[in-house]
Amino acid sequence: MKAMGNELTVVLCDNQKNDISGTETVIREWLAQSGHENIVLEVFGDPRELNRHVLSGKLSDIYVLGISSHGVNGIAIGKSVRSYGTPAQLIYVTRSGTHALEAYGLHALRYIVKPDIREELFSALDLALLVRRAAAAEKITVRMNGEVRSISADSVVYIENNVRNMKYVLSDGTTISGKRRNISFEDFFAPYLASGRFVQTHKSFIVNTKYIRALRQTSLLLAGGVQVPISRRHAEEVSKAYAHTFI
Repeated sequence: MKAMGNELTVVLCDNQKNDISGTETVIREWLAQSGHENIVLEVFGDPRELNRHVLSGKLSDIYVLGISSHGVNGIAIGKSVRSYGTPAQLIYVTRSGTHALEAYGLHALRYIVKPDIREELFSALDLALLVRRAAAAEKITVRMNGEVRSISADSVVYIENNVRNMKYVLSDGTTISGKRRNISFEDFFAPYLASGRFVQTHKSFIVNTKYIRALRQTSLLLAGGVQVPISRRHAEEVSKAYAHTFI
């Protein structure tokens, strides 16, 4: 998985040489005009190579994908990206509207039809960057032993509640313990649950949907091999969250 940090990665992939050259020019122009010095552009001329890259767990923040009519295409790559539950932004740039429904089924940010892509791609990249940074910047306030600490909501894999003691398990493997005041576990995390980025699986567990790997009959498999229980009461909402993330 990609570690959260100050650097963002944009991946461009298209197996049509003329198309990828033109799209790359537009992206580099956007980078130059926007002054985004901490963004790295990676270019793949072979969709199969990028798909292997993704399936090995090497994920990026923004994907600009072409769609070819044969072999591994941009839709297949999008499915591979989404299989990790990543909040990566998908932007499709193609010559046909044929695959638009499939693209938006993967929660693509935009589906841009060539040849006039400059204005739409600039707008899509601006929005992708805004969404990505807003997600990374969202904070959860943790109270521990009289001290208040803010942690990135994006980095929280799951929260376990025991009476009023809460354990936050983070994506880097660290664990933070905190307390909540006289308010229910559900109410304490209501804004995050309402956003759709978190789902309650059990009276004692809330999970970041980004880190879900598999849905099982009575549990969720999370990144790192951790399993959290699913109660009957929360089974339906967990199934909906899983479907929204992966289907």
